[in-house]
Amino acid sequence: MRYAGFILLFLAVLAAYLPSFKVPFHFDDLESIINNAYIRIASLAPSGLFSAAVQDFGHLRPLSNLTFALNYYFNVLDPFGYHLVNFVLHVVSGFCVFFLLERIFFRRSGDLGLARLMAFLSALLWLVHPVNLQAVSYIIQRHSSMAGCFSLLALLFYDLGRSAKRMVYYLLAGLFMLGAMLSKETSFVMPVVVFIYDLWFFREFEPGWLKKSWNWLLGLVVFYALLALVVSLVVLRGEIAGKISLYYSELNFTALERAYTEGRVLLEYVGLIYFPTDSRLSLDHQVRVSSSLMDPVSTVPAYLVIFSLMVFALVRARKYPLLSFSILWYFSQLGIEALPLPIDLMNEHRLYLASIPLLAAVPWMLGLRLKNWKLGVALTLLLGLFFGIFSYERNLVWQTPVKLWRDTIMKSPGRNRPWNNYCTSLIEADDIYRAGYACSYAIMVDPKKADTHANMGICLFKIGNNGAAEEEFNKAIELDPQYSVAYFNLGLVYAVRAFRNPEGKDLDLAKANWERAMELKPTDAKVYYNLGAIYEKLNDPPNALRAYQIALSLRPEWVEARLKVASAWSQQGRCAEAEKLVQSSPVRDLRFQKIIDRCR
Repeated sequence: MRYAGFILLFLAVLAAYLPSFKVPFHFDDLESIINNAYIRIASLAPSGLFSAAVQDFGHLRPLSNLTFALNYYFNVLDPFGYHLVNFVLHVVSGFCVFFLLERIFFRRSGDLGLARLMAFLSALLWLVHPVNLQAVSYIIQRHSSMAGCFSLLALLFYDLGRSAKRMVYYLLAGLFMLGAMLSKETSFVMPVVVFIYDLWFFREFEPGWLKKSWNWLLGLVVFYALLALVVSLVVLRGEIAGKISLYYSELNFTALERAYTEGRVLLEYVGLIYFPTDSRLSLDHQVRVSSSLMDPVSTVPAYLVIFSLMVFALVRARKYPLLSFSILWYFSQLGIEALPLPIDLMNEHRLYLASIPLLAAVPWMLGLRLKNWKLGVALTLLLGLFFGIFSYERNLVWQTPVKLWRDTIMKSPGRNRPWNNYCTSLIEADDIYRAGYACSYAIMVDPKKADTHANMGICLFKIGNNGAAEEEFNKAIELDPQYSVAYFNLGLVYAVRAFRNPEGKDLDLAKANWERAMELKPTDAKVYYNLGAIYEKLNDPPNALRAYQIALSLRPEWVEARLKVASAWSQQGRCAEAEKLVQSSPVRDLRFQKIIDRCR
């Protein structure tokens, strides 16, 4: 029965996510994977793996970062391998949901058959639910799915250790909890969640539980005190504090406004879980910001509802432990990202773990409340079918950037970012005139976004209106003097002019703008490649070769950069090095053979 259930769960989630294996890199994937020089490892040397994990301590999710580096090593930039890892994590998480709920339901009902059936149905609903799609199909959100998987494993092995009294299970629980924390910061709530789990389901508020929990409480105080110290030291660093202020200015709301708004968002998530229709699902949700406690009027009532639920969960925990734990689980999994941090107000991937108790309540209530339990099972399976169809269709939307961002602007037409990214996707599809329209609308929505003006400049540049393109790039630099992309594109404008009129100063201007882009973003391979072309034009082969070599080191899969370096080496008579370079390429190309033939 159990093994047949696992097979059915696997087949169900595979059917729902089959189109996801053709989903390309999207949005944040570009910066964190495609243009991330740290993960481009050429070997499994410890130094390279460490650098990929910590990324100069600029991105504190070392374990999930490391998996992206390993994906690059084995798959280069083929999205299939990245999706396969995300899918496996999701399946493992689903099995953990089954095992955990089976144990929890059995303790509450005493009926193993009923508990197993309810756990199976709950895991099915969760695995195919479309709200989890962002954490699985959106490659960079592996941070969420990986942290979620390790969190569930930690709780499961703690349960096993508590039941079997075996130290090895406790050790595994600790390792998995550490893995979760090294994957995403939201997992820092797990120590207190495990304590609540132990108190609610094992000790059941035994007499003197507070006194007997002194070691637990002391450990939690020490852990969170140290965590608070580390966070305060990081945040108080001048550069981090400056970045936080910059992020808030880009988000168009203040920390206080975010605090006001998140109460409404936490309750809106509940509706999204129970009614995940296509019209409600979006990569970029348009949320009305609460400018005060009274605007909109639902701001205070939302927090009153949350406060009432939390009080109920704590006061009535002894009588309703399952309901109490579900409430605490939901808010704990969303708690960190509900803080007044400079991040988006609402994202579906945040519900990856939070949705579990709400979905588990469906078969549990149907199984207990309906006199005909077979009808309850049938209704749950029918709901799972609908969820699976929704997920399948959403994955089809995610298969092309143009389709995804068109879907997003239909649901969030008043936000700049969806229109801007729709413009970007149309530029990549070489649909320049529609891209220009999208960028115009994005500028109308918010004229103070540097990246939107840069995109408009690209549209103008591609249709040959270089003067207007130059104005847009300069406008982007005026709005954000640290925006390297604008300098890079401005360099392209001057380079085109220089190739048409070699006697002017445009070549120097192109070089100056690319050097400025290099200063702002020294890991951008395209800048070095273009500088190499400038040095070639200036008849400076040594600097040209050096620039191409840096570009290749940053993007080893880049065929054009590898061809430039190998060709230069072959012309210098360094044929052995040139042959080794082309033969070691992670990407095959017929042009490599010409260099080998030339050398031989």
